[in-house]
Amino acid sequence: MSRTWFTADLHLGHANIIRFCQRPFLSPEEMALHQNNPKGNLRISAATLARHDEILLASINESVQEHDTLWILGDFCWGGIEAAKKYRSRILCKNVHLVWGNHDPLGIAECFQRVHDQILITVQGQDIFLNHYPMRSWHRSFHGAWHLYGHVHGRLSQEDQAQPWLLVKDVGIDNCQYRPISFEEIQGYMKPRIEAFKKRRAAFLSGDTSVTLT
Repeated sequence: MSRTWFTADLHLGHANIIRFCQRPFLSPEEMALHQNNPKGNLRISAATLARHDEILLASINESVQEHDTLWILGDFCWGGIEAAKKYRSRILCKNVHLVWGNHDPLGIAECFQRVHDQILITVQGQDIFLNHYPMRSWHRSFHGAWHLYGHVHGRLSQEDQAQPWLLVKDVGIDNCQYRPISFEEIQGYMKPRIEAFKKRRAAFLSGDTSVTLT
């Protein structure tokens, strides 16, 4: 049985993202330089960038099977069509969809089965709204649709935790142990949030003016 997976913000081929997001791929020498001068212009080596790309691609191929479906919610790679073709060819899954991110050039569309600005999909009866950017209200959110996003590299995790009724999840690799996340894993994450959402929605519908759903 095929499965559905989600990820975002791979930034393959983007050396500076390793430094900007403190991804754990620096060499010991690079780490020492960065710690001594965090705001300096550390030059990431080609070997470190290759290691970053290899680990992220391997993490996809270890989990996502050939006939599964993989949704990449933006910022696939750095560079144009040739770079995108190179990286896409290293992903074994055939059914890869892209939701446009702010770093994705339009010319890479041919590398994916479909591309989307944003989209509402249904997986095992569950509506899921996909956008590169985090939202606090989305299509069918009032009716229990989940919202998956990227872009912020884990920076909204504490805010999401503080609002447990929001049916949202940052699926970017910086927030997901540098690997794709399955629909089943997201189901587990959403289970307590769904209960909180239902209670808050019931209070809202009862006329409690102190309650909002966003």
